[in-house]
Amino acid sequence: MFVLPSAWFFKTHIREGSMLPRYTRPPFDQLWSEEAKFRRWLNVEMAIISARAKLDDLSPTIAGRIKNHFRFLEINSNVVWQIEAIEVELVHDMNAFIVAMRETMTGDLEPHRGEFHKGVTSYDIEDPAFILALRLAAGCILDNVRALHQALQKKSYEHRSTLMIGRTHGQYAVPDTFGRLLRTFAEALRKDIQAIERSVAYDLSEGKISGAIGNYGDMDPQIEELALAELGLQAAICETQILHRGRHFSFMAALARAAGTIAGMAKTFWPMMRSDVGELEEPRKSKQRGSSTMSQKKNPIKVEQMDDGIPRLFAGYLAAAFANIGSREGRDISQSIVERHIWPDATSLIYYMAETMTRVVDGLVVHADDMYQRLEVETRGVWAAERVRLALVDAGVDPNLAYDYTQAVSFEATKTKKQLYVLLQTRALKSDDHRTAYEILGEEKLVWCFDARGYVANGVKHIFGSDE
Repeated sequence: MFVLPSAWFFKTHIREGSMLPRYTRPPFDQLWSEEAKFRRWLNVEMAIISARAKLDDLSPTIAGRIKNHFRFLEINSNVVWQIEAIEVELVHDMNAFIVAMRETMTGDLEPHRGEFHKGVTSYDIEDPAFILALRLAAGCILDNVRALHQALQKKSYEHRSTLMIGRTHGQYAVPDTFGRLLRTFAEALRKDIQAIERSVAYDLSEGKISGAIGNYGDMDPQIEELALAELGLQAAICETQILHRGRHFSFMAALARAAGTIAGMAKTFWPMMRSDVGELEEPRKSKQRGSSTMSQKKNPIKVEQMDDGIPRLFAGYLAAAFANIGSREGRDISQSIVERHIWPDATSLIYYMAETMTRVVDGLVVHADDMYQRLEVETRGVWAAERVRLALVDAGVDPNLAYDYTQAVSFEATKTKKQLYVLLQTRALKSDDHRTAYEILGEEKLVWCFDARGYVANGVKHIFGSDE
């Protein structure tokens, strides 16, 4: 019988995983708890007991008594502490778990302790349990990512006609609507959802219960098939001591893909939230403070978490998951320490990202008047250079000349802070061609070139089914 260590051990011992409460939401604080992990291990053990009974490898009566005993065994903090205390001596968490569970088999079950974990290796238990944990995590993640998708869809329709200046490379491009911009993120997220769903269906569909190196030594392969079927999994065809980690990497890549989409959204929102831009504001609590000293600040803290902070972590998780694919010979221990950290963190953080960005989108303060003011006034109308250039080409102007002309006049408008429309009435095409764009195109056509709402109308109608 193992003796529990001193209270000092429990106060100082670091529990598995590295999740921070600040960014961990229910249900992930429970899903990745030690209690939940050991309960999943126990469920796999019981599925093996059931399979052995079906194949007459174990008396159905004995199997029933063992399963009934463990069905009512509560895996609570006291049990976890006992397992961890045993682990201090054995330096092996699965062996500690096995010893602790066998010690609960008292009375008429004591002679049958050897049936628990009989003929299987650690990762015959841990790998199916881990896949089940990832599937549970995926279900929770998908709920939140779908909620974000719905929030984006709703907000995009609300602002489908809200005019703004589109930007590429940090430069004014052409007119857009804020709703269409949001719709691009909604569509990207829809694909991300499908990628996660595919990974769950394909990468997280198998387990292995095939013995010490995966070759079914002294084990009936039917035990694996029956036990995994009870757990809702299929049997992998041929594995080593552990499941090949390519499947885990693919799932991490699907999560990282969604995280990247959310990051892209935040990277777009952040410049629009600058004081000198002021087109968007992150939702804030009434007493929220942006600085300990500068009371005037409205820092977009949630967006900053999403646009660069958490994505840095995902880059590390993805690299670690990639490195975990390779394993020396039949197995080494290197994957274990990595997985104990990256999976609780990654699954919790993508859940947090989706939940947080949903609140941001739902509560986003959109300054539509400022967007319109920037489009119509502060851009100096340079966005219309594309239309003017094409109109000049249609009117017979050489394409290179049309480009050079509209570029030069646009740069002048930006530098002198004069409206492009005004300059096009006075600036000649070139030194030996004194015609202006106004003279070549006429007032009606030139006015049409600067019609921002007309510019976006076809796209809005096509994407949203209506221009109003």
